[in-house]
Amino acid sequence: METEASFPSLKKRKLAAPKSHGVPPALEATGSPGSEPPPPAHDQQPPPGDAADRISDLADAILGEIVSLLPSKQAVRTQILSPRWRHIWSSAPLILDCEDLLPADADEDVLAGLVSNIVSVHPGPGRRFCVPSCFLRDRAAAVEAWLRSPTLDSLQELEFWFKSYYRPQPLQQPPPPSTVRFSATLRVLTMGNCNLPDSTVQELQFPLLKHLGLGLVSISECSLHGLITACPALECLLISHGFGFCCLKINSLTLRSVCVKNYRLCNDQLQELIVENAP
Repeated sequence: METEASFPSLKKRKLAAPKSHGVPPALEATGSPGSEPPPPAHDQQPPPGDAADRISDLADAILGEIVSLLPSKQAVRTQILSPRWRHIWSSAPLILDCEDLLPADADEDVLAGLVSNIVSVHPGPGRRFCVPSCFLRDRAAAVEAWLRSPTLDSLQELEFWFKSYYRPQPLQQPPPPSTVRFSATLRVLTMGNCNLPDSTVQELQFPLLKHLGLGLVSISECSLHGLITACPALECLLISHGFGFCCLKINSLTLRSVCVKNYRLCNDQLQELIVENAP
């Protein structure tokens, strides 16, 4: 197991040869006696401005995968490339990352409105959904509505992200109740700047989760170990500025990487890491 002390996130135009009236096919192919044979087809270059657009000839499913790999803002913009691309974004799995949509200093009302609009027009399914952790406090009802939307059914990656700053304190808000509805499908979960009470952790079960990130999270030592146990496929655990526990015991057959970062002056942060069993 690896441990670290840092926390890391055609058109293709075919040139038709003019038909030769009264010339046998054999002569049309070989030319007149004494003439040089035509150059091979692969040596012929299309005229300027007639470059082949082979990407647009790909199947919708492949184009959808390409779009799903783009940042959210660029993915939405592919709709204006041409009529061929207009429906690709809406037919691809939704990846909605607020960090990609607007600048960091953008108005939160504008950002929230944009998220609501995207969730309402995209038919799903959802693959990744990332919103600022401050929305858990300032727009809890909106976040809950987004997470309950059928657009995000079968969500695989969920993140409530926060920007680190000097000597932070976790928010008192727990993660949205609807987080548990993705228990059977989540592969990646990052919870930032929130409180995880024992009653909330007891409801969490993530059988397919491989990456768990806890950033600026308040959680008891017992609940932390219970959460890790509730992720039997967990391979990577990231803890940044965790509060409420002093000891972390690793007893897992799958966990291969543990990354921890905290402040030295806080008494209720991690002080001891014990590896009892790991690959």
